[in-house]
Amino acid sequence: QITTQILFFSLKFVISVYILDMTRSFKIRSSAEKASRRHSSYTRSSIPSVTFSNVPNQCDCQMTESEVAIGNGIKDIQESTEKEIQNSLDNLKTKKRLPMPSIHHVLIAFIVLIVVVTTVSLAIVLSPKQELIRTHPNILVVIADDLGYNDVGYQGHGDIKTPYIDRLASSSIILQRHYTQPMCSPSRAALFTGRYPFRYGMGGSRAIYYGSKHGLDISEYLLPQALKTADYKTYLIGKWHLGFAGWDMTPTRRGFDYFYGTYGGSTTYKSHQSYEGPRSGKGYDLFEDIASDQGDTKVNHTIIKDPNGTFSELLFTEKAVQIIEEAFPVNDEDQGDGADKNENEDKPKPIFMVMSYQNPHAPITPMDEDVAQNEDIENENRRKMAAMITSLDYGVGRITSALEKTHQLNNTIIIFLSDNGGHLMMPSGESLGSSNLPFRGAKCTLYEGGVRTPAFIKIPHLITPGQVNSSVKYDGLFHISDWFPTIVSLAQLDPRLLKKELQFQDDKKPYLDGIDHSETFKQLLDETQKAEAPRDHVVLDIDPVFNQAAIIKGKYKLIVGKAAFMDFDQVYPLIDDNSIQNEDIVVNASYYKISPNISQQMRAYAETQTKYAADPLKCLNLDCMTKDKLLFDLSWDVTESNDLSWRFSAETDELYETLRTYSNRNHKPVEPKFFEDQNEEAKKDDVWTPWLLNSTEV
Repeated sequence: QITTQILFFSLKFVISVYILDMTRSFKIRSSAEKASRRHSSYTRSSIPSVTFSNVPNQCDCQMTESEVAIGNGIKDIQESTEKEIQNSLDNLKTKKRLPMPSIHHVLIAFIVLIVVVTTVSLAIVLSPKQELIRTHPNILVVIADDLGYNDVGYQGHGDIKTPYIDRLASSSIILQRHYTQPMCSPSRAALFTGRYPFRYGMGGSRAIYYGSKHGLDISEYLLPQALKTADYKTYLIGKWHLGFAGWDMTPTRRGFDYFYGTYGGSTTYKSHQSYEGPRSGKGYDLFEDIASDQGDTKVNHTIIKDPNGTFSELLFTEKAVQIIEEAFPVNDEDQGDGADKNENEDKPKPIFMVMSYQNPHAPITPMDEDVAQNEDIENENRRKMAAMITSLDYGVGRITSALEKTHQLNNTIIIFLSDNGGHLMMPSGESLGSSNLPFRGAKCTLYEGGVRTPAFIKIPHLITPGQVNSSVKYDGLFHISDWFPTIVSLAQLDPRLLKKELQFQDDKKPYLDGIDHSETFKQLLDETQKAEAPRDHVVLDIDPVFNQAAIIKGKYKLIVGKAAFMDFDQVYPLIDDNSIQNEDIVVNASYYKISPNISQQMRAYAETQTKYAADPLKCLNLDCMTKDKLLFDLSWDVTESNDLSWRFSAETDELYETLRTYSNRNHKPVEPKFFEDQNEEAKKDDVWTPWLLNSTEV
């Protein structure tokens, strides 16, 4: 790119010089021709001869001496003028005209310039002393599972310490309004497709369970497939959770070159058994898959045996470190400039790695040493949750260290996010120790606590030399589907290589729901520019079957139907000796505290009673949903405690009509039997595995 820019400006320079030279030559010729015409009129015959000796002396008088002197002076001036004019005419006749610049000479000069610039550029790029600079940066996406808004240190709430995550956040763009779906599978689908999940039957607060035939539609074009058009090596480590009924639904058939992890969404951390209660039973779920080029039915599938019962986060982290070190080997004599010392070796391909951790998803079973590091937290449930997050933080630190060791940290975009809000308690009432303060709600709800999650992005190559290395907070709306176009842009992919469906639909509306924020991020990192937020509204969900939908536009948020799924309408947990929270925790700036009395009042005031749709088999859009509406002003009511729909009916109707627009266009509702299709063939010899040749048999 640098070479291209140099050549472009060189061409502009040559053309400018050529035009200036022609202009100068034209002016000189014009001046010479004007002078020639002017001087040609001054011939000897046209100059009057003034000689007093020829004047007849009609008065027969004698001229005085002074008159004779004047006459001689005039004669001298006349002769001098004639001589100067003749000299000028002689010079014009002998002077050569300036030649027109030859286009051939200009082209030859430009070709020489191209050769020189290209040679110099190649010398710079190939020099072993220069830092390795790629057109396409590495991309690392770290996904935490059920991490609460108040569960990371950089948010400033203090009781859970995450030094490695905080270190990355300290030089990143922190997304203050990062929204996801209310549950695991739909969020991951939105991340990989760049589209709202309700468009392809994965809306609502439902995960894909073990033995289910459902999954992410194989016709959807995924982010790793797009990145492979730029020759990225793509890796998924950890949790997939987007279906595995057929082999063509598994990660290595959806754009990933390599997969190491679990097909399902909930496994035990040491024994790697499915954890969904009696409805699906236990089965082993830890595999390694390598993409195959030998045909659609071929897959290199290996069951990972772990007789020692290693915690999954340790297995996932070590596998990621191994991949990074093998992808970017460092020679012993490398002095740390990030260069490849062997000029004959091929430049390593950029990598796209998704680190999809289980932590801190239930079951909450932390390692003893991590519990010990959080012994200062008095509440037992909160202490265990903190220990699960400590292990996650350690994994992030190990991977960051591997990138530093291989000199790739400054060539890697790092994205950190949670797939949904923290899970406060099980339906049984068991506390899990997470916290979404100051927001109402939790995982599986459309309240802020269920869909507003911690997230940041570190973009080293956009930081200019000398720029202050500190975090920047971004208050614009950002949906998890926005990562698709934003990553594609930051990776500098050629849009012509992407699948045509990503450009426009038949009605000329964008196929992707996600919006590219890369220019906004560049503006945020440039203090001389004002950042413009590209998104003005977010559709959080549309699920007529289970009677829930929500949208945010500007400062207003509208919830239609039931905001919470099943038994998960968790508002503010009561603050007492047995609660998750502590009265001394300060949230959302230093002025806001929640006392036990306020907590009880919030619970009582914010409870909403809504019903499921009357006929889910026929309910395909908002029209058959219950018409319960809640309107909140998030600019001051982050607890979503004050319903304003009765007061601001115009704003309520406007947001509802926007929801209807989405509901009536390209909306595929979730099948009501989503939970019912358990299949024992999926678990052979107590090991979960695809049981169909491909998803067309579903």
